[in-house]
Amino acid sequence: MKSRHHLNTRLLPLSILISALIPAAVLAAPSVAIPPPVQDLINQVQSYANAHVISPEQAETLIKRLTVTPEKLKEEEARVKQELAAVEKKQKEANTEIITTSIEKDQFNKALNNKQKAKLAAETVFINANSKQNEAIKAVNKNWSLADENISTKLSVIVNGESKTQAILAEKIKLTETANINQQEQVIKAQQLDTEIQKNQSELDDAINNKTTGTIVLQEKLTQAETKLETAKNNPKSKLSLAEAKHKRTSKNLKNPKKQAKSEALRNQKDYERELKNLQTPITTATEELKVSQEKVEVLTQEKALISTKKIASDAITDNLQGEINRAQQAQLQAEQDAQQAKDATLAQQAMAKAAAAEKSLQEAEQKLAAIAVIAQEAEAKLTAAQRAKADAELQLADKMEQLANINLDLTALNNLDPKVISQQTLAKGEAQPVADGELAVATKVAGGEQNITTGGVVLASVVTEDGVVNLSDSALAHDSQLINGTLNNTRAHDVNTQVGAQGKLLINGTQEAAATSEGATVAAGGSVTAGTNTLVTKMVSAGTVTGNDGALFTETTLNDGQFSLNNGAIAQNTKVNGGQFNVNEGATAEGVTVKGGEFNLRARAQAMKLTIEFGEAQIAGTLTDVTLRGGNTTLASTADVAGTIHSISGSALKVYQGAHTAQADLNLAGRVVLFADDVAPAAALPSRAVRAADNRLSAPFTFRRVNMSGGTLDLRNVKKAQLVMDSLAGNGTFKLGSMLQQDASAPVNVTGNADGDFILQIDGSGIDPTNLNVVSTGGGDARFTLTDGPIGLGNRVYNLVKDASGKVTLVANESTVTPGTASILAVANTTPVIFNAELSSVQQRLDKQSTEANESGIWGTYLHNNFAVKGRAANFDQTLNGITLGGDKATALADGVLSVGGFASASTSSIKTDYQSKGNVDSHSFGAYAQYLANNGGYVNGVVKANKFNQDIHVTSADNSASGNTNFSGMGVAVKAGKHINHNHLYVSPYVAIERL
Repeated sequence: MKSRHHLNTRLLPLSILISALIPAAVLAAPSVAIPPPVQDLINQVQSYANAHVISPEQAETLIKRLTVTPEKLKEEEARVKQELAAVEKKQKEANTEIITTSIEKDQFNKALNNKQKAKLAAETVFINANSKQNEAIKAVNKNWSLADENISTKLSVIVNGESKTQAILAEKIKLTETANINQQEQVIKAQQLDTEIQKNQSELDDAINNKTTGTIVLQEKLTQAETKLETAKNNPKSKLSLAEAKHKRTSKNLKNPKKQAKSEALRNQKDYERELKNLQTPITTATEELKVSQEKVEVLTQEKALISTKKIASDAITDNLQGEINRAQQAQLQAEQDAQQAKDATLAQQAMAKAAAAEKSLQEAEQKLAAIAVIAQEAEAKLTAAQRAKADAELQLADKMEQLANINLDLTALNNLDPKVISQQTLAKGEAQPVADGELAVATKVAGGEQNITTGGVVLASVVTEDGVVNLSDSALAHDSQLINGTLNNTRAHDVNTQVGAQGKLLINGTQEAAATSEGATVAAGGSVTAGTNTLVTKMVSAGTVTGNDGALFTETTLNDGQFSLNNGAIAQNTKVNGGQFNVNEGATAEGVTVKGGEFNLRARAQAMKLTIEFGEAQIAGTLTDVTLRGGNTTLASTADVAGTIHSISGSALKVYQGAHTAQADLNLAGRVVLFADDVAPAAALPSRAVRAADNRLSAPFTFRRVNMSGGTLDLRNVKKAQLVMDSLAGNGTFKLGSMLQQDASAPVNVTGNADGDFILQIDGSGIDPTNLNVVSTGGGDARFTLTDGPIGLGNRVYNLVKDASGKVTLVANESTVTPGTASILAVANTTPVIFNAELSSVQQRLDKQSTEANESGIWGTYLHNNFAVKGRAANFDQTLNGITLGGDKATALADGVLSVGGFASASTSSIKTDYQSKGNVDSHSFGAYAQYLANNGGYVNGVVKANKFNQDIHVTSADNSASGNTNFSGMGVAVKAGKHINHNHLYVSPYVAIERL
């Protein structure tokens, strides 16, 4: 039966239960067993009470309604009465069992006492006998005990061998005396060997360490002699080196038949050998002395080893004799112990016999005691069980009576609950629930119906479905409403933690007299929130559609997706945009916006302050004060008006369209700013047509107040005649000007005040001559401006930057240098004379052949292949020509010579490549006629008339870009040549004069 500490707390009085749940108006979790759905509601009620949304009394009433009903109490009462009857029956049966078992227990306890006395007497005798037995066994062998296996057999063996033990003892005494005598003799021999070892060691030390004849001294003497020889060899001025040099110089004359040369060679050889011997003799002497000393050391060492071996053998014999003495003494001692052990074994056998008899008597007493103890224990167990059954029955009886009393109290408490607290009602279509002043409704399901909360009413955790409606008005309060499919109308009231689902709507409206507030609402995708006059919306998190009108104030809003729009008079503070679209329309204001994703649009005639862009897009067409760009893309439309400071961090991008007012803005630039003309502004950034018509300003330069660059870029390439005006400029960065110098404008970069720092100008090269050479204008400072890749090509010349004393930076041409493009065009133009001459050479070859051989008629052809490397003033180029010439002529004999007349046609193609990586092709087609008169005396004269058609295809490459072109033109040329052949045997000389004109 359970103890009172484990009673079922479900049946405690409700007054006790609720007071335990709500101590000091702070609710704790109930201890009753409650189904999970109901427990969730109880937890929610407790949180409301802890937050002081509802009173402790209202919470108590709600928990009572949620946990206990009259039907449950009636069922519980019937069950308890049935259990009470069963407990009363168990109580009677336990009383009868106690009386019977008490008599049996007394009888068995008397018999048990007598047997215990007999056992104690036998136990005393056994302990004394066993103690004496153990002492006797230990006297025989201290490691033996009664528990050893075959202890009796071991004792018998010892007793039977007593006479043999005495004989062994006498023998061991004699062996000990003999071993002592042998040891004394061996000690004398060992002392003699020690003396010999000491003598040998002394002689060995002298042979090694003697300061005159020792091996150490002799080794040092040898080393010094060898070092002296080596030093002499390495010193070119030593006697040895000088003698060796003379010897080597004259050694080739040792076999010279000339006596004087051979005599000198022999003398030099002897001088060298003498000097070498003077240095080698000490080495030889030291080597021999060291060898003698080392041999002596070796002999002494061998003698030492021999004596040491004898000493080791002697020590081993001594040790063996000592071992024999020890073993003999040990054997004698063992024999004496064996004799005593035999006497002790006899006594131990006697003690064991007595102990065995005492043990048998004790075993008989224990058996009798165990038998009677079992019977007594059974009687004791029966009595204990009966007493426990009686006690459990009494506890259960009291418990059931208490439960019946608590049920009656619970029924009374339910009848007295506050009727103003309502829970878990369902409102179907056509049904309505009024919640008036002082009334509280919890977990109402508005399933198509209508819940109307007026002044002082409170609703908690209402769930709206099937187009249901919750009307919250005049300072009423709604907590944790779920708008799954329906509407909550908040009119001059307060809603907290409203959950707007995909088909939910939250409408918030105040009046001039009273405001409407909404706190902590969450809006799912598809859901909508509309806030109007005199409303305050705080800490909203939205992925749906949120609209603020007519002076609505939003604070700490988080937009994750969907759309958030502020219209005329609406204000948003500290808004975080993670996704979706945030639109600040005309007349609205946004302060403290952080864009981490999605899109932010500031329309014309709207205003924003303290804007931060980290990722996403921002389109600015209204008034903006202070902006920080950490990433993403931001656009200032032509109607934008920016003041304060623009912080552009590295990695950010800002587009500024012409007309945007930035004259009152400071620019701290580490990112990129690109300027655009007004006529190409993106549609998303443009204001309405009416606003644009009202703000139709004339084109103006792009203007900033103070510009501080930290590696950033200002790009002016997309605006015609752009001019960037700054009050001051500092830091370091890049200005991209493109090809704007061809637009006849003033200096594109204009600093009215001081300019300090290092800046790069990126200007595109062009084949067009610049009409404006002014690049930068400053009012002072020591700023340094450089071109991206050094001098640039504009038109036909190369230009570089020059800064004058007034602070102007202009482009100045190098008159001695043309651009790579110009040089390439000039190079290609020079190819046509080369082609003309190459084709003409094939005709000249034919005429030369006729002038040196028999002048005969015929048809001829020539293949042309030439490589030309042309060094020009403007550019060098390589030309490869391939072509063919075909012709025919007729020779006619005259009185004093031969006249030859002919015609020809040719075609060729040439490829050209210049030093500047420009290249091109020239195709040529020509035809012409020629004539030659060859006199019999060897004189000749010829002429050629030639017409050409050229087609040029050129691709010019410069530092910034490339261009291609094609042209066709014709040409005509004449060549005349006269000369004479002067023959001599098989050779001839042919002087001539020639002229040609293209």
